[in-house]
Amino acid sequence: MPLRSAVWYGVVLALSLMPLRAAADQPRDWMVSSGKPGTYANVDAVFGAFQGAIERRINYYGSANQLTLRGSAIAALPFGGAQVDADLRIVLLTLGASAGVVDVWRNQTFGADEPLTRKQRREREAAGDMNNMVFGFVEGRLGLAIPFNDYMVFNSVAALRFTGSKERTFDNLLGVVHDGNFIRSDFQFFFKHKRFGALAPHVQMLNFPLDGVRRTQWNYGFTFVSRIGFTRRNDVFLFELLIHPGGKLGGYDNREVYGLATLRLPIAFTLAYRSVISL
Repeated sequence: MPLRSAVWYGVVLALSLMPLRAAADQPRDWMVSSGKPGTYANVDAVFGAFQGAIERRINYYGSANQLTLRGSAIAALPFGGAQVDADLRIVLLTLGASAGVVDVWRNQTFGADEPLTRKQRREREAAGDMNNMVFGFVEGRLGLAIPFNDYMVFNSVAALRFTGSKERTFDNLLGVVHDGNFIRSDFQFFFKHKRFGALAPHVQMLNFPLDGVRRTQWNYGFTFVSRIGFTRRNDVFLFELLIHPGGKLGGYDNREVYGLATLRLPIAFTLAYRSVISL
């Protein structure tokens, strides 16, 4: 489930921490506590993909600490995958690990002297110049959420992932070309209200090897989360937009490569709806 790697870990943590248009009996400070223990099914409709997961939440040493075990799968336009996760929450700190397999059926791996640009990717897609690649991955994560009051929460997630993909391969998760591993860090400062949800400026750091050199890329944007109300309590809508301004604000200038090829701009976004079903 590639989307549930670094990107989805930031998304899921944000969803679990934000009090989004809460029901009247739901306390405003519930983002400080863990979710209710039990077994749950997560059903996600993501732009270009469907995702499902079964998770078990187990409290220990009170309700503020929780172990979550999860198995999930995703089917997207260019790839599919499955993974298992274990996340240990200790009050405001979350430690996590994952392992899984990805099957990319619209894979693009580039030769040593081949351009990596979105234009080149569009031309290859039009020509059908793609192949299939299956690889495994392992990942470790660290998350921290700090509530300041009823209306402000700082959220950060860092992930280190090692994959079995080939060098100079386009990563559908990150929107960049890299040589098989990456570090991703997301920083969000949420302003929230129970009537509309939560909105956060979002800063993202990507660090990845390419052609024997580690590159550090910075992206900027926002994240919005809210309740739609298809179910009384357990559904969430998320929209996240990130823009890469190049090296103007520091880091590696990756403007010609970053993002979906069809957008023709250095932009990446996530549009998702999640329903959580108690089993």
